Amino acid sequence: MTPHSARQIAVLAALLFFALSIAPAATQDLSVGDIVKALRPKAKVRALDLEQMARESRQNDVVNRLQREKTRGITIEEKDEIAAVIEENDLPAIDLEVFFASNSADITPEALPVLETLGAALSDEQLKGSVFLVAGHIDAKEAGDNDLELSERRAKAVRSFLIDKFSIDPEQLVAVGFGEEQLKNKEDPRAAENRRVQVVNMASEDVAAKAGPGEANE
Repeated sequence: MTPHSARQIAVLAALLFFALSIAPAATQDLSVGDIVKALRPKAKVRALDLEQMARESRQNDVVNRLQREKTRGITIEEKDEIAAVIEENDLPAIDLEVFFASNSADITPEALPVLETLGAALSDEQLKGSVFLVAGHIDAKEAGDNDLELSERRAKAVRSFLIDKFSIDPEQLVAVGFGEEQLKNKEDPRAAENRRVQVVNMASEDVAAKAGPGEANE
């Protein structure tokens, strides 16, 4: 091996080590603290801001309707409204890779560690009183006539797991299926990471109180 070749190999090895050291942690490596931090309500400046008041009013209205509706079947317009409220209020959210078998809502053994971490995080005192949207997403490979129904069943499966395993108040969890409308990997719509669950803190304790009591999401 020539000195030049040795230097090239050393440089490549250093670059590879650096890339691995800064790569984001996999979903399964997230800790309870990581999820709590991601979902913790963001501090808001309490000023007489009419636009902010209007945004919060829309947020309260959406939370109220999500909690009171008995089914999770929603229209495209309603999905767009939820997405708009999340974006305009910069609501805390996290994407989790919850593994399901293809075209199934059965939670796989590989999904249990991340769901157990999620359950512990949602039980944390720092998130007390919040209302969480559990959003189910699928990949393009699974898309079809029943794509919304499949994503909804997956969201409900996660919700049921959290309620049964961690005794989380059903009022705090709303399950919604988004089908393939919001791909995480738009470059590869059939990629497995698009088959995921997103958790959004739709309402901190004060917003949840303003929205009023809801009904259990059966």
